[in-house]
Amino acid sequence: MERETGSRREAVRQAAALWVVRLDDPSCSAADRAAFEAWRDDSHEHEAAYEREAVAWSRLERLRAMRPGMERPDRDLLAERRPALPLARAPWARGMAAAAAIALVVAGTMTFDGGTAYATAIGERRVVVLSDNSRIELNTDSKVIVRYRKGVREVKLVRGEAVFEAAKGDVRPFVIKAADAVMQADGSTEMAVRLRSDGAAVTVKRGAVDLDAAPAERKDDLRLKAGVTAIYSSAGSRSHAVSDSEIDRALAWRQGAIALNGQSLEQAVAEFNRYNKQQIRIADPSISGLRLAGYFQTTEPNSFVSAVTSAFPVRAGAGADGAIRLSRRAVAEKAG
Repeated sequence: MERETGSRREAVRQAAALWVVRLDDPSCSAADRAAFEAWRDDSHEHEAAYEREAVAWSRLERLRAMRPGMERPDRDLLAERRPALPLARAPWARGMAAAAAIALVVAGTMTFDGGTAYATAIGERRVVVLSDNSRIELNTDSKVIVRYRKGVREVKLVRGEAVFEAAKGDVRPFVIKAADAVMQADGSTEMAVRLRSDGAAVTVKRGAVDLDAAPAERKDDLRLKAGVTAIYSSAGSRSHAVSDSEIDRALAWRQGAIALNGQSLEQAVAEFNRYNKQQIRIADPSISGLRLAGYFQTTEPNSFVSAVTSAFPVRAGAGADGAIRLSRRAVAEKAG
């Protein structure tokens, strides 16, 4: 049984390596990509194997870049080449065997070329350290795609929220794309980007960032320095100074907390719902504007609800869908 398990894992690993090279080939068709998506979505094991092999493949690209003029990987790196796979008929497949072999050498390094995704589930946080030591800290239900190409470190925020810390001493541009905007961070910059329904919010904690909220239009970039938050959308962009304590509250999620400082109940509920599958719903609009303050654990909505019902004339009940429903408590009722 153990041998069968090992053989199956090796088969998955090799299939993942093949897909990495196939997707990196310019001739890769839409049908190929659709087939890959189906294969990757088939299981978490496939997805994880693909991520590992994509890292390895990117590392190979970096090794090539260090040897200008080399069209094939160093012979020593290919010394552990595995037997050719049956899929090696197609042009793209000829390179896959090389990818599988290189993976043995470079597996475990978090880099990639053709675009590798890192994502979190609801309630999850994750820190990703890139090959240049830049860091990405993903908040709940978030996703980024990283590409290193043409001398540029590029990260696209696809969903949610993340903190980006550019590595010190690396002269390559560190570019972040989010909601059609393009941002280029100075070295050692630490910044947070949160996607909104329209546009995004950018907060610079350290360093500076050039924000181009509308790359299709020819106009000057917006220079954001430390202690500044900018919000951009289809209607335009605006920025304002924020204190260190405001930044700390906005980024309390890095410690697994939600920090409220005068937000409305509606806003607080929306924030908690980002982190939990058990949702909170406001059944009575008359309580939506209640103002709240305090620190709460992101994944403990019941503690939050208990605090609200204790402090305000609000009662909580269970909805048919499992959600916690909040409504105004009658004067004669006591807090539960």
